[in-house]
Amino acid sequence: MPVISTPFGVLETLPGIEFFPGGVVSSCIAARACPLTTPLGTLVPQFNAASLRKRQLPAISFHQNGMIRNLPLEDQVTVPTPLGLMPAEQVTFYDNGAVKRVFPLNGTLSGYWTQEDEASLATPVTLDTPMGLVEVTPVCMYFGPEGNLRSLTLWPGMVLDVPTPLGSIPVRSGVAYYDSGVLRSVEPVRPVSVPTPLGELLAYDQDAIGISGDQNSLRFCENGALLGLTTAAHAFEVELENGRKKFLTPPLRRHPCDGERMEAGPINLEFRPGFVSFTFADSPRIVVKAEGVTASRFFPPLPALSPMCSMGAGQW
Repeated sequence: MPVISTPFGVLETLPGIEFFPGGVVSSCIAARACPLTTPLGTLVPQFNAASLRKRQLPAISFHQNGMIRNLPLEDQVTVPTPLGLMPAEQVTFYDNGAVKRVFPLNGTLSGYWTQEDEASLATPVTLDTPMGLVEVTPVCMYFGPEGNLRSLTLWPGMVLDVPTPLGSIPVRSGVAYYDSGVLRSVEPVRPVSVPTPLGELLAYDQDAIGISGDQNSLRFCENGALLGLTTAAHAFEVELENGRKKFLTPPLRRHPCDGERMEAGPINLEFRPGFVSFTFADSPRIVVKAEGVTASRFFPPLPALSPMCSMGAGQW
């Protein structure tokens, strides 16, 4: 087996080591137990893929300066973080050695190991966050280079009440912060009525899948003002630069559970003084003056009903 030396210890690896152009190791996969002395203590990279949870061997990756970038672990261990001791099965680092992300679990979902199976292993932790002490079951904790909490990604099904400039909002998926500790964004668990320069709009992203809490559908500026939101509940009549009117509606798509029914896709809005931008589907971004925008409620069309005879003998 190939053997490589790193600043953290010797790694016996599987064939297929990748290198940066300068010859520094970019990524490799451990072939046996090789303890590494890391900024978080001695950690053993994953080398075994013989369980239902771990049927694949993820690679160890490095920054170009030789610092570990991503380190999947053989077993869950307790590591020191800016928020105290936390369980971890995968950790990532900045190129200066500061911890970037901590994943308490790192199982591979498959037909043999479901999200529910993985969730049964998750344990709540108490974190001292910018909103105070909270008990959460995190998928991931994301830190800035200085150790500040940048985001929390929550397990599906978990709801956290988060204080926002709009009041307390029940949140799913995640919550993100600026480096100053000010709230950056949240993912509402249900549509939330938000006052905007266009009037009251319902903020909600039905497409939020919860993989990361870094970017969420209800977004704030660092001074607490509304920065943007995602909605599928409104249509907008906008006035373009040439004076023409354009009607923007949420993109329609087939409902995943009912091919006869259409559902509305999301529109992303961003606000800045006097202006609002619209982004949706594969359409180019549209920026217009806020004073030239009129918002209205939008409802997807009902399924087409085929005429049937009263005796149920088929179409007529």
